[in-house]
Amino acid sequence: MNRRELFQKALGVGAAVAAASILRGDSQSFTGPEGGSRGSQLVTLVTGPFDTSSYPNGVRPVTDTPQYATYVRIQAHPGQQGKIAIGGPAMASATGNVADAAFIELWPNWDGTVDNGRSDTWIMNDPAWLNSINLADLYVWPEIAGETPVITAFQLA
Repeated sequence: MNRRELFQKALGVGAAVAAASILRGDSQSFTGPEGGSRGSQLVTLVTGPFDTSSYPNGVRPVTDTPQYATYVRIQAHPGQQGKIAIGGPAMASATGNVADAAFIELWPNWDGTVDNGRSDTWIMNDPAWLNSINLADLYVWPEIAGETPVITAFQLA
């Protein structure tokens, strides 16, 4: 099942189109132009535990300025207890339950072991390897303040 089919199944046709368009970048100010030809080296843009505690509602974009990636992996941190919600910019201004504005929720494993993705993991990649995923339009919210999802993002340079 591809990403579009997954969004359609989970959110309905209209929401799937909206969610897919939210994640596609549209700005040219970052570490290189969106799309176009690329080299053959993956460059790490974001890696490791991701802290959202200093942002309103605990909701934070993956990057504060537009940066385009070809591969993004977000994992609920093994051993933590709260879910991780992932969505678009609407999460930042959500009132009430922030997770309602998300398009996916990830749950951690409970024993704290890192076993190559035993906690829920969400991966998005550009099948054409054109660096078209704008990390500034991808928002993350941990259910429990202070918990840190593990995020890795690569750009083809």
